[in-house]
Amino acid sequence: MAAILPTNGTSDSGMSAGSFAEATYVQEIWNVVGPLARNPLTQERASKMYGELAGMDLRKLRGSPDEWFNLVTSAARSRNYTSAEKILEVAIDLHPDDADLRCEWFQFAYGHGSMAEALEAREELENLGPDKTYACWRYWCYNSTFESQFLHDKERAVEILDQGLSHVPLAGLLNIYRNYRLALIDGATRPSLTADPSVTDHAAVVARVEEKYRAGLSLGIESGYALAVDLAKLLRERTSGMPTEDADQILDEALRQLDIAERTYTDDGNHPLWDIYKEKAITLMARRRYEDALQIFRSLPGYLLNDSTTVMARYAANMTGQEFRPAGQSDGMDRSDELAQRIERLERTLGELLSALHANTGE
Repeated sequence: MAAILPTNGTSDSGMSAGSFAEATYVQEIWNVVGPLARNPLTQERASKMYGELAGMDLRKLRGSPDEWFNLVTSAARSRNYTSAEKILEVAIDLHPDDADLRCEWFQFAYGHGSMAEALEAREELENLGPDKTYACWRYWCYNSTFESQFLHDKERAVEILDQGLSHVPLAGLLNIYRNYRLALIDGATRPSLTADPSVTDHAAVVARVEEKYRAGLSLGIESGYALAVDLAKLLRERTSGMPTEDADQILDEALRQLDIAERTYTDDGNHPLWDIYKEKAITLMARRRYEDALQIFRSLPGYLLNDSTTVMARYAANMTGQEFRPAGQSDGMDRSDELAQRIERLERTLGELLSALHANTGE
C-alpha cells in the first residue's frame, strides 16, 4: 500500500510542503491543504503539512478573517490541534475584533485548556459586545455547550439557545437547533445542577429535543435536511426497549424524516449527502428491511464504512442470499489495493496543486 506521505517529504512533482514559504495569501494555502484535510485517506498528510505551516512566519500571510477561520478549522479537521491553535493565535492577533475567531478561541480554551483559560476567553468574547456577537451562531452554541458540559447547567444552556433563535439570521439557525441535542443529551456525564425535571428525566429531554427539531424543520431553514437526519436518529434511538410493533411505527417515522432529508438536500459541503444514506441504511436494518439497506450500503464509498457498518452490510447480504462488496471495489481487487490507487491519485493531484502554488507566488 502506498504511503500517504513519501519518506522524503515530497510529492510526485518534487514539491514539498516547504513550498508554502513562498505563499502570500491564506486562501492559496487552504486551496491546497483543505481538500486533503476533508478526505479521511489524506488527513494524515494534511496534518503533517499543517505542522510545517505552523513553523513558518504566518504573520506575513494576507487573508480575511473568514479565510483565516477556514484555515484554522481545516487544521483542526486534520486533527493537528496544536497547529490549529497556533494559526488561530496569529489570526486573532491580525483580526482581534472578529467574532468567529474569538468564538473558536473560546472553544479551543474549554476543549483543550483549563477552566481559567476558558473563562478568560469567554470574557474576551463578551467584550466584543452584542453588535458583533449576537448575529454569530457560534456565540450562542459555544456558550450553550460550555454551560451544559463544563458548568453543568443544562437549563441555562437551553435558555442561551432560545435567546439565540431571536438574533441569528436564518442561514445560521440550523446550528442553533442542532445544538439542543448537545446541550440536553450528549456529552455531559454529570447531572445538571438545575432541579427542573424536564432536563433530568431522559424521556422528557428527548421529547424536548424532538420538539425543537420539528420546529426548526417547519421553518424550512437552510440545509434543514441535516436537522431531519438528526431527528431520524433521535427517533431510532427512542425505540430502545419498545415492543416491536411500537418500535416499527417509530422507525417508519424516522424513515419518513430521511425521505424529507433527501427531498430537501442542497449539496452543502458541511453536511454531505452520505450522512442521509448512512442513517437510512442503519434504520432500514433496524426495520429488518435488509434488501433495501444492502442497496444503500453498496452505494456508499468504501472508506465511509467502519467495522460495524461493514458487518451490518454483510449481515444484510447473508439475510438476502447475496454478496456484499463496497462501492468502487471491483472483482479481484483487494481493498488495500483500492485505497493505494486512490491515494496515488490524490498525491498526483496534490503535486499539481503545489506546482501551481509555486508558479503563482513569485510576486
